[in-house]
Amino acid sequence: MRKKKLIIAIIALAILAPSLWWWNQTRKESIADAINPMYWIRRWRGEDLFDYNKYILYHGNRSLKEVAITIDDGPHVPMEPQLLSIFEKNHIHATFFLVGIKMKKHPNIIRRMVQDGDELANHTMDHYRLSYLSPWDIHNEILNNDINLYRITGLRFHLLRPPGMNYNDKVLKVAKNMGYVTVSWDCAAEDYENKSPDFIYDRIMRRVENGSIILLHDDMENTVIAMPRIISALKEQGYQFVTISQMLEHLPHPVYADRLKSVPLPAYVLNESPTGGSLTNVPSKAIASKTKVTKDQTIRIK
Repeated sequence: MRKKKLIIAIIALAILAPSLWWWNQTRKESIADAINPMYWIRRWRGEDLFDYNKYILYHGNRSLKEVAITIDDGPHVPMEPQLLSIFEKNHIHATFFLVGIKMKKHPNIIRRMVQDGDELANHTMDHYRLSYLSPWDIHNEILNNDINLYRITGLRFHLLRPPGMNYNDKVLKVAKNMGYVTVSWDCAAEDYENKSPDFIYDRIMRRVENGSIILLHDDMENTVIAMPRIISALKEQGYQFVTISQMLEHLPHPVYADRLKSVPLPAYVLNESPTGGSLTNVPSKAIASKTKVTKDQTIRIK
């Protein structure tokens, strides 16, 4: 009897394991959401796209065949300019979540993004995990990068993606009070682990759906190699490419991120003219950190 049960268990496992593998490759939801009954209730009610209390975007309109390509952690050279050329050639616009310490090194790439019509979004100044920080330091991480963008382009950020999507209610409250929409994602390829171009392409194409927010990174050559195939395949399937702001405006109950009231920039910044500079000669109290950030509280940023 025991031997018979063992054989049945092995057969069941042999059938179940491939099924679970295939589900993981093609699933549209995170594992946490997939096993959470409340997620399916919210989805049935149409409440899984945007939280109008916390101002966080999870997913675009499922009734529209559109996707938003988002690129995190840049700008990096030489991959970022290559991605920009690919987007320009294909007449599409992406949303770039930019890190301040990288923007300072490559201001001309930021200006090219503006010239090309791409969307610029805040990925904090130093790429720290925001949930570890005090509200004051979260505010400064966001504001200092906004100052950085203003000094390079004269523009302001309206969208925020916390590094690693590491956030809690404290982070969301600070971001909302500063006039930001926090942006999540639902379709990614783990390209930060230097996956092969085929893996990146297959993972995106298996998991993409109407309203997907695609997450990729600009510091991996294989992402650049995979991008033209991804764009071509999505076009063949009839997808339209939109920025995050456009995706917000296409929600069943539209959100206009650029109409949110941003916190005022400091007077010493407003008295300057954007000249392509970055965070220089900033009073120390404006960027002072009250929290010591240890190495394990940061995310990979090359």
